[in-house]
Amino acid sequence: LHFMSADSWPYIIRLTEMSGLSGKEMEAFRHRLKVVQEIYSDRVAKRPELPWDDDWFRRCEYTVDWETGKWEVVDPPHAQL
Repeated sequence: LHFMSADSWPYIIRLTEMSGLSGKEMEAFRHRLKVVQEIYSDRVAKRPELPWDDDWFRRCEYTVDWETGKWEVVDPPHAQL
């Protein structure tokens, strides 16, 4: 999935649909995956361009309210924003 980039998310949905998940369970899965995608996008945006740069983004702490889909991130002290 890593090499599929942005195509990963629809692919995960399609595989899950093919597994037979449907109805409320599928909607709950879609909701959760949307939150995971948002958090992943946030993390990717913080990643440095060069692999040897500071990896402060790995020390970010995320908290999620899965029911509402709201999440927060606390960047580590001295983060290179």
